[in-house]
Amino acid sequence: MTTDGGEDEGARLATPADAAAFGFPFAPYAIQLDFMQRLFDTIEQRSLGVFESPTGTGKSLSLLCGALTWLRQHEQRLQQARPAEEPSGDEKEPDWVRAYARKTRQQRREDAAGEREQRQKKYDAWVARVRRREAAAAQGAMRPTKRRRADSDGEAQSDDDVLVADYRSDSGGSSGSDDSDDEPEEPRGTQIVFASRTHSQLQQLMGELKRTQHAHGLRALTLGGRTQLCGHPRERQRPAAQLNERCLAMQQKAATRCPLLPARRTPLLDFRAAAHGHGPADIEDLARLGQRLHVCAYYGARAAAPAAQLVAMPYNMLLSAAARQAMRVDLRGSVVVVDEAHNLVDAVLAVHSPVLDQLAVDRLAACVAAYRARYWRRLSPENTRHVLQLGALLRALARYLRRVVQERKGAEGAATRVLRVNAFLHDARAEQFNVHAVARYLRVSQLGRKLNMFHDRHGGGDADGDVGAGASAAQQGATSPAAAIAALEAFIACIGSPERSAARVVVAADGDSARLKYLLLDAAEPFAEILRDARAVILAGGTMAPADDLVRQLRPAGHAEDARLFAWPHVVDASHVCATVVASGPTARPLRFARSDLADSSGLADAGLALAALCRVVPGGVVVFFPSYALLRRAHALWRESQVLARIEKAKHRVFAEDSSRAAADGDAGEDVLQAYSRCVGQSGGAVLLSVVGGRLSEGINFSDALGRAVVMVGLPFPNLGDAELRARLDYQDAAEPGADLGPRARAMYDALCMRAVNQSIGRAIRHRNDYAAIIFLDARYAEPRIAAKLPRWITNADSKDAGPLRPLPFGPALAQIAAFFKRDFAAQ
Repeated sequence: MTTDGGEDEGARLATPADAAAFGFPFAPYAIQLDFMQRLFDTIEQRSLGVFESPTGTGKSLSLLCGALTWLRQHEQRLQQARPAEEPSGDEKEPDWVRAYARKTRQQRREDAAGEREQRQKKYDAWVARVRRREAAAAQGAMRPTKRRRADSDGEAQSDDDVLVADYRSDSGGSSGSDDSDDEPEEPRGTQIVFASRTHSQLQQLMGELKRTQHAHGLRALTLGGRTQLCGHPRERQRPAAQLNERCLAMQQKAATRCPLLPARRTPLLDFRAAAHGHGPADIEDLARLGQRLHVCAYYGARAAAPAAQLVAMPYNMLLSAAARQAMRVDLRGSVVVVDEAHNLVDAVLAVHSPVLDQLAVDRLAACVAAYRARYWRRLSPENTRHVLQLGALLRALARYLRRVVQERKGAEGAATRVLRVNAFLHDARAEQFNVHAVARYLRVSQLGRKLNMFHDRHGGGDADGDVGAGASAAQQGATSPAAAIAALEAFIACIGSPERSAARVVVAADGDSARLKYLLLDAAEPFAEILRDARAVILAGGTMAPADDLVRQLRPAGHAEDARLFAWPHVVDASHVCATVVASGPTARPLRFARSDLADSSGLADAGLALAALCRVVPGGVVVFFPSYALLRRAHALWRESQVLARIEKAKHRVFAEDSSRAAADGDAGEDVLQAYSRCVGQSGGAVLLSVVGGRLSEGINFSDALGRAVVMVGLPFPNLGDAELRARLDYQDAAEPGADLGPRARAMYDALCMRAVNQSIGRAIRHRNDYAAIIFLDARYAEPRIAAKLPRWITNADSKDAGPLRPLPFGPALAQIAAFFKRDFAAQ
């Protein structure tokens, strides 16, 4: 966390005492008010906060109103520059010492305010000057720059634009001219940077914001990539990587310049003003604005970002420093709010774990060889040296991947090796290359962009026989190597990083192909930059448990205790939730579904009998979650063969399976299994849906009311310890003690991976204040303290005076408890 906002803020803000001060659109629940107050205080204290507020508690509105109330008061504090509170210190200090300190602080505030004002005046003067100059040019007062005529086929008369500029490794960049001008840095105020997983969630966020009084006069917008914001009628249909490179290529020549991105600045300044003049703007609003102004909405959003008070963006954009820089988002002194943050660790690791496959290596090796063969006379000696080194590195990687495939010939299934970075470079016979220098050259010279332009213009031939037959076949098509170039740059940049102790290289071979993956093991390493730059970081979600493990994986070692953890009960009364651990089935066989217990099918058979009996006492829909698709398919086949499925369908009309074709076979062809299940519940009053933890129905799906009167968990979804990448992550945590399969930190992480997935699944049922449901655990291990402690507080009634540990029950008493629960009159409660 930043401990210095760059200016003396003055007195500490007092946390609002009532709901009116937060601008909530309606009377908040007590937990919503408490949420906003603790959020306000966490931001003011410059802390990392983890906020768990279950679905139905108005989490998004609470986040918005709490953060924007703080921002409004913070801006007022800076404008007023009122004297700071007298610091608590030595009361024996003379009055003149304290007066001098007070005067010094006040002078610093006034100097900072004056500096901000001067920066703003300088920027406003630049904008006015640009507008005047370009308006005069448009009226013919200035002669337009003479441009080179294009050939009839649209190709420029020379390949000058394909050549990399002269590169000097000792100076840190190219010596040729760039696109920089005299634009001063735009003044930035404190921003709220809000991130969530998907654009649809961000669109919902902007809809919520428009319901509040904070929307009036607020400069707020949603950032997206070219795929979401490109307005070019033809180019926007391209895949993301090709679209990015095509967009950049279209800016190189006046003859091919995109009509939505004029050379003048005024259209983008107009877009910026319009985007901030009509209230909060989501992706669709910005795209429509671009169409109306005939301006690129992607570059328009980039131009508008620095002046925004609230910037919304997807996870991957926030977590990538390069993406933030491209979108002109500066986190220094900002408040970062991450919603749906339960998967944040996985998101951080994914963003920083690029993959490079064999086809991409072969294609690029051929492309670089062809580029060098065509332009070797025109390249500077420094560029020639770096291009030769890049080509040699690509050939070494290509030979290594072919060797890996050859070694796997005749073997069944995929093979995976996990190597330290230095060991991989040695194994690939690439340790003689300065990979860090290659990565730097690719970044600074923008050779990837030039290679893509070269391929589009001339194609990429197999100029070097050492690249193999796979590359020759790949080069026969007209597909742009944009995706391959992006993958190469990301991979090389990672393995060329001097700090790589918390990473491995995964080498995977399957059939006739192989791939490389840079595997980041420690999410705290890249996330530390966000924590360092931001004033405060808020991680929020409906189910954040186990939150302590999340903080431990995101906070650098020794600082996890600095986080503030908050969890609230559900808005539903505790009496609306029945959590039951069923320890044994109807035949009295213990219910346990560990991997070692799955050889015997009697446990699954008993689970089927238990489900059939439960369906007779549970109204509405029942959603059943399995640890894996394999176990789901096995249970479905066993229950069908033993007629248990028929007994379930007698009580619930239909059984749907997430990965089966039963819905289509029964006349529901073309209908999604979730839609078919929902329709069946609505028409018949009941159905059963078999799903998988971590599958597409376990997150973000609303099984409210009759769609999910019971959620049944069959077993615990522990990840497969045989997975090489998972094992590398666990081994990095700590070494196992003698006789143990995992060390204590690795065990905590392993349990957390399992329970975070469980908690997301069981959270699908209770979705609003008047909802009610049973959460049924068909596995005795859920009652073990190590597992039960990681369940959400609202499941275990931790905030109730009747709270107690989950107790495992035999099937008979468990069924009686569940039946009694559904006999209650919930409408009267």
